[in-house]
Amino acid sequence: MKVLVNYVVQDAKEHSHHSEILEIDSPPYSYSSDPPVHTVIKWVDEKQNTLPEGQKIVIMSIYKI
Repeated sequence: MKVLVNYVVQDAKEHSHHSEILEIDSPPYSYSSDPPVHTVIKWVDEKQNTLPEGQKIVIMSIYKI
C-alpha cells in the first residue's frame, strides 16, 4: 500500500512544506480505505530523530493512494 504524507518541518524562525510517499506493508486485502495512521506516526517519530535540535514535524494530511 502507498500512503502520501504531507507535513511541515518547523522551528522558531521558519517552516518548510514537504511530502513523501511511503510504501507500507499490508495484507493483500483491506476492508478499510483509511491509511494506517499508527504506521505513519512511527515513520514520523523516526524522521523526527534525524532532524536538528529545535525542529519538529507537523503532519498536515495523510492519504492512501
